[in-house]
Amino acid sequence: MIVKLGWSDGGQRGLRATNDDRNAVLRLLEAAKDEGRLDAAQHSGRADGVRSAKTRGDLAVLAADLPNQRGVREWIDQARMRGDDRERAERLLADAAAQGRLTATEHEGRSAALSDAVTYAEAKSLLKGVPGWPGADERTLLAGTADRAAAQTQLAQAVTDGRVHPSEHPVLTADIGQARQVSDLRALLGGIAARVSDRERENTARELEVAYRDGKLDAEERAARIGRAQEAATGADLTTLVKDLSGGGRLLARADREKIAARLAEALDDGRLDPAEHDSRLRAAAAAATIAEATPLFADLITPPRPAWRGPLDAAFDILILNSALLPAPRHWWQRPHPKLTWKVLNAGTLVAWAYPCVKWPILMGLWLGAGWIPVAGLFAFYAWLAGRGAGDIKARQAAVIADFRAALRRVHPKVNIEFEYADSTAKVGLRLAKGSGDVPAQLLDEAVRLVWGSRLYPLKSIKVNARTVVLNRAERRKLRYQYGPRPYGRLPKEDLTPWN
Repeated sequence: MIVKLGWSDGGQRGLRATNDDRNAVLRLLEAAKDEGRLDAAQHSGRADGVRSAKTRGDLAVLAADLPNQRGVREWIDQARMRGDDRERAERLLADAAAQGRLTATEHEGRSAALSDAVTYAEAKSLLKGVPGWPGADERTLLAGTADRAAAQTQLAQAVTDGRVHPSEHPVLTADIGQARQVSDLRALLGGIAARVSDRERENTARELEVAYRDGKLDAEERAARIGRAQEAATGADLTTLVKDLSGGGRLLARADREKIAARLAEALDDGRLDPAEHDSRLRAAAAAATIAEATPLFADLITPPRPAWRGPLDAAFDILILNSALLPAPRHWWQRPHPKLTWKVLNAGTLVAWAYPCVKWPILMGLWLGAGWIPVAGLFAFYAWLAGRGAGDIKARQAAVIADFRAALRRVHPKVNIEFEYADSTAKVGLRLAKGSGDVPAQLLDEAVRLVWGSRLYPLKSIKVNARTVVLNRAERRKLRYQYGPRPYGRLPKEDLTPWN
């Protein structure tokens, strides 16, 4: 509801007022008297002014601080207060005094001023810091006896927890007693809550003891850190003491050093390192302090992961239904089964369900050969549709693979213009250098073949790069696998579509 003050003169203040105009303003004055905005004397004086008013402007002045309709409850600054709202303000001041938010002197002064207040703006200034009225600001709320008692309880608990030293208790108690607003108490208690408790110090000390037993710290460093933990005032102080005990930059434990030595010995036995390299890395590992310093010593000794195996059913799925190499791993198997796995299980179950009766009762074989295969074919078609529905937006993932291909090739040669098309199991790549850059080098053509081979585009029967065509028969596949490694397959890890480093 939009509330306006006063009687509208329609912007025609100089026109002479009619009896209807006077009656409209008299109705506003009568409503204001009924709601306690005007007392009898004020109403009588204004009513006399209405009867003697000559122009519409004269009438507008007499109702300028009154709502233009009855029943308005909004606390509008310029409006005169209703009688109910004045009584409500008096009750709120009395409640604030009873709650300890106002002293007796403050309550007496505000109550006396409220009796002389006319507008809501004057009442709001007198109710500042008191809860319960429209527009009360939590940031300026005055603290009461209950608020201070709750703060004292939290302070006592902080002393018990070791966050506050007993010698500080009297000073903080006095601060709580002198806190004027609730925000002051919250700031005081927030500072206390940020302090470290005895339990947190004990937990840090235990963590340092474990680090000492694991060989991450020597006895001298352990004692020094435990001493600093006992004197720590904030959580940041404790974090500094243990931040190098976890994560990629953590200190090496005894078990870590044993694993590194075992991995280096295994690399020596496998022929990945010669004796001189082994001894050099072993000495470097002994000198390393953190896991980050030791990681480069065995980073090139990791056994490469075995590529995902692509069997006949996988190839059939890629050809008949969709590119399963672009299917992401589901977050939870019970929420979103992998479409290809679902397809395999349903097809296998259907075949078993139909083959078993035919083997047990050969007479059914004739029915199978006659028309029994029709419903089975329908089921297979339904399973294919179901798998496609659960695959998500394969086209968007394929577009992302192609976009990655373009970006990877432009990193090799930034002036190359690329046209890419994937259709009918064939990747067609058109390369053209910017004008004046010469012909497309053979190395760029080879790089395009390598990138397409390393992509997740399935099925892929041939690669056409400009005038060069690579038909992926068995011999060519063996050759490319030897040159560039196996093609990526299996589920996409975390929706990652980038197959090129």
